[in-house]
Amino acid sequence: MAFSQLCGINAIMYYSTKIFTTAGVGLKDAFLSSVVVGLVNLAFTGVAIAFVDRLGRRALLLIGMAVQVLALGTVGWMFRTGAGGLPLLAAILAFIAAFAMALGPIPWIVASEIFPTRVRGRAMSVATFTIWSACYGVAQTFPMLNDSPAIGPAATFWVYAGFSLAGLLFVLAFVPETKGRTLE
Repeated sequence: MAFSQLCGINAIMYYSTKIFTTAGVGLKDAFLSSVVVGLVNLAFTGVAIAFVDRLGRRALLLIGMAVQVLALGTVGWMFRTGAGGLPLLAAILAFIAAFAMALGPIPWIVASEIFPTRVRGRAMSVATFTIWSACYGVAQTFPMLNDSPAIGPAATFWVYAGFSLAGLLFVLAFVPETKGRTLE
Protein backbone atom coordinates (compact mmCIF):
# COMPACT_ATOMS: atom_id res chain seq x y z
CA MET A 1 0.00 0.00 0.00
CA ALA A 2 2.81 2.43 0.82
CA PHE A 3 4.55 1.83 -2.51
CA SER A 4 1.36 2.79 -4.33
CA GLN A 5 1.80 6.32 -2.99
CA LEU A 6 5.57 6.57 -2.65
CA CYS A 7 5.86 6.20 -6.44
CA GLY A 8 4.64 9.80 -6.60
CA ILE A 9 1.23 9.30 -8.18
CA ASN A 10 -0.44 12.00 -6.13
CA ALA A 11 2.41 14.42 -6.70
CA ILE A 12 1.49 14.18 -10.38
CA MET A 13 -2.27 14.16 -9.79
CA TYR A 14 -2.20 17.10 -7.36
CA TYR A 15 0.54 19.15 -9.00
CA SER A 16 0.32 18.21 -12.70
CA THR A 17 -0.23 21.79 -13.83
CA LYS A 18 2.84 22.92 -11.88
CA ILE A 19 4.89 20.01 -13.29
CA PHE A 20 3.96 20.88 -16.86
CA THR A 21 4.57 24.61 -16.42
CA THR A 22 7.97 23.83 -14.81
CA ALA A 23 8.78 21.85 -17.96
CA GLY A 24 8.09 24.91 -20.09
CA VAL A 25 4.56 24.11 -21.22
CA GLY A 26 2.27 27.13 -21.32
CA LEU A 27 -0.42 27.42 -18.65
CA LYS A 28 -3.30 26.68 -21.05
CA ASP A 29 -1.51 23.58 -22.37
CA ALA A 30 -0.63 22.55 -18.80
CA PHE A 31 -4.32 22.55 -17.87
CA LEU A 32 -5.17 20.55 -21.00
CA SER A 33 -2.38 18.09 -20.21
CA SER A 34 -3.83 17.65 -16.71
CA VAL A 35 -7.18 16.71 -18.25
CA VAL A 36 -5.44 14.16 -20.50
CA VAL A 37 -3.71 12.70 -17.41
CA GLY A 38 -7.13 12.15 -15.81
CA LEU A 39 -8.56 10.54 -18.94
CA VAL A 40 -5.62 8.14 -19.26
CA ASN A 41 -6.01 7.26 -15.58
CA LEU A 42 -9.66 6.40 -16.18
CA ALA A 43 -9.02 4.41 -19.36
CA PHE A 44 -6.25 2.28 -17.88
CA THR A 45 -8.26 1.56 -14.74
CA GLY A 46 -10.60 -0.13 -17.24
CA VAL A 47 -7.62 -2.16 -18.46
CA ALA A 48 -7.05 -3.36 -14.90
CA ILE A 49 -10.69 -4.34 -14.56
CA ALA A 50 -10.55 -6.25 -17.84
CA PHE A 51 -7.34 -8.17 -17.09
CA VAL A 52 -7.07 -8.61 -13.32
CA ASP A 53 -8.81 -12.00 -13.33
CA ARG A 54 -7.21 -13.16 -16.59
CA LEU A 55 -3.57 -12.24 -16.03
CA GLY A 56 -3.60 -12.18 -12.24
CA ARG A 57 -2.78 -9.56 -9.66
CA ARG A 58 0.94 -10.27 -9.46
CA ALA A 59 1.50 -10.16 -13.24
CA LEU A 60 -0.26 -6.80 -13.55
CA LEU A 61 1.76 -5.43 -10.64
CA LEU A 62 5.06 -6.59 -12.12
CA ILE A 63 4.30 -5.24 -15.60
CA GLY A 64 2.89 -1.96 -14.32
CA MET A 65 5.69 -1.30 -11.85
CA ALA A 66 8.39 -2.07 -14.42
CA VAL A 67 6.82 0.49 -16.76
CA GLN A 68 6.57 2.96 -13.88
CA VAL A 69 10.31 2.67 -13.17
CA LEU A 70 11.15 3.32 -16.83
CA ALA A 71 8.63 6.15 -17.22
CA LEU A 72 9.65 7.97 -14.04
CA GLY A 73 13.32 7.54 -14.86
CA THR A 74 12.59 9.06 -18.26
CA VAL A 75 10.69 11.98 -16.72
CA GLY A 76 13.65 12.67 -14.43
CA TRP A 77 16.06 12.49 -17.38
CA MET A 78 13.86 14.86 -19.39
CA PHE A 79 13.86 17.41 -16.58
CA ARG A 80 17.65 17.03 -16.23
CA THR A 81 18.19 17.67 -19.97
CA GLY A 82 15.55 20.38 -20.28
CA ALA A 83 13.33 18.36 -22.62
CA GLY A 84 9.61 19.02 -22.39
CA GLY A 85 6.48 19.29 -24.47
CA LEU A 86 4.86 16.19 -25.94
CA PRO A 87 7.70 13.77 -25.06
CA LEU A 88 7.41 14.75 -21.39
CA LEU A 89 3.63 14.38 -21.54
CA ALA A 90 4.06 10.95 -23.14
CA ALA A 91 6.43 9.80 -20.37
CA ILE A 92 4.05 11.02 -17.67
CA LEU A 93 1.10 9.40 -19.43
CA ALA A 94 3.03 6.11 -19.60
CA PHE A 95 3.51 6.33 -15.83
CA ILE A 96 -0.17 7.16 -15.28
CA ALA A 97 -1.28 4.29 -17.52
CA ALA A 98 1.01 1.82 -15.73
CA PHE A 99 -0.13 3.02 -12.32
CA ALA A 100 -3.82 2.89 -13.23
CA MET A 101 -3.62 -0.69 -14.45
CA ALA A 102 -1.51 -1.96 -11.58
CA LEU A 103 -0.47 -0.08 -8.47
CA GLY A 104 -3.68 1.95 -8.33
CA PRO A 105 -6.29 -0.81 -7.95
CA ILE A 106 -4.33 -4.02 -7.34
CA PRO A 107 -3.03 -3.32 -3.81
CA TRP A 108 -6.63 -2.80 -2.68
CA ILE A 109 -7.62 -6.14 -4.21
CA VAL A 110 -4.65 -8.05 -2.81
CA ALA A 111 -5.02 -6.52 0.65
CA SER A 112 -8.70 -7.49 0.78
CA GLU A 113 -7.90 -11.05 -0.36
CA ILE A 114 -4.73 -11.83 1.56
CA PHE A 115 -5.96 -11.53 5.14
CA PRO A 116 -8.14 -14.15 6.82
CA THR A 117 -11.69 -13.15 7.65
CA ARG A 118 -11.04 -12.94 11.40
CA VAL A 119 -8.56 -10.05 10.96
CA ARG A 120 -9.57 -8.63 7.56
CA GLY A 121 -11.38 -5.58 8.95
CA ARG A 122 -8.50 -4.55 11.20
CA ALA A 123 -5.92 -5.36 8.51
CA MET A 124 -7.73 -3.22 5.94
CA SER A 125 -7.88 -0.34 8.40
CA VAL A 126 -4.08 -0.58 8.80
CA ALA A 127 -3.70 -0.79 5.01
CA THR A 128 -5.91 2.27 4.54
CA PHE A 129 -4.01 4.19 7.21
CA THR A 130 -0.75 3.25 5.49
CA ILE A 131 -1.85 4.41 2.05
CA TRP A 132 -3.22 7.73 3.29
CA SER A 133 -0.16 8.38 5.47
CA ALA A 134 2.11 7.80 2.49
CA CYS A 135 -0.15 10.01 0.34
CA TYR A 136 0.13 12.78 2.91
CA GLY A 137 3.91 12.44 2.98
CA VAL A 138 4.21 12.64 -0.80
CA ALA A 139 1.80 15.57 -1.07
CA GLN A 140 3.71 17.50 1.60
CA THR A 141 7.23 16.77 0.35
CA PHE A 142 6.79 17.13 -3.42
CA PRO A 143 6.76 20.96 -3.46
CA MET A 144 9.83 21.08 -1.22
CA LEU A 145 11.78 18.54 -3.29
CA ASN A 146 10.69 19.91 -6.66
CA ASP A 147 11.46 23.55 -5.78
CA SER A 148 14.73 22.86 -3.97
CA PRO A 149 17.79 24.10 -5.87
CA ALA A 150 19.76 21.16 -4.45
CA ILE A 151 17.23 18.52 -5.54
CA GLY A 152 14.87 19.85 -8.21
CA PRO A 153 12.39 18.06 -10.44
CA ALA A 154 14.83 15.59 -12.05
CA ALA A 155 16.01 14.09 -8.76
CA THR A 156 12.47 14.19 -7.38
CA PHE A 157 11.23 11.94 -10.16
CA TRP A 158 14.27 9.70 -9.78
CA VAL A 159 13.34 9.29 -6.12
CA TYR A 160 9.87 8.19 -7.20
CA ALA A 161 11.44 5.82 -9.75
CA GLY A 162 13.56 4.41 -6.91
CA PHE A 163 10.47 3.78 -4.79
CA SER A 164 8.81 2.12 -7.79
CA LEU A 165 11.85 -0.12 -8.21
CA ALA A 166 11.80 -0.97 -4.50
CA GLY A 167 8.09 -1.77 -4.81
CA LEU A 168 8.77 -3.99 -7.84
CA LEU A 169 11.40 -5.91 -5.88
CA PHE A 170 9.00 -6.18 -2.92
CA VAL A 171 6.31 -7.68 -5.16
CA LEU A 172 8.83 -10.11 -6.67
CA ALA A 173 9.96 -11.26 -3.24
CA PHE A 174 6.85 -11.17 -1.08
CA VAL A 175 3.51 -10.74 -2.86
CA PRO A 176 1.75 -14.01 -3.70
CA GLU A 177 -0.73 -14.45 -6.53
CA THR A 178 -4.25 -14.43 -5.09
CA LYS A 179 -6.15 -14.97 -8.38
CA GLY A 180 -8.45 -17.95 -8.07
CA ARG A 181 -7.68 -18.60 -4.40
CA THR A 182 -10.32 -18.81 -1.71
CA LEU A 183 -10.49 -15.98 0.79
CA GLU A 184 -9.52 -18.32 3.61
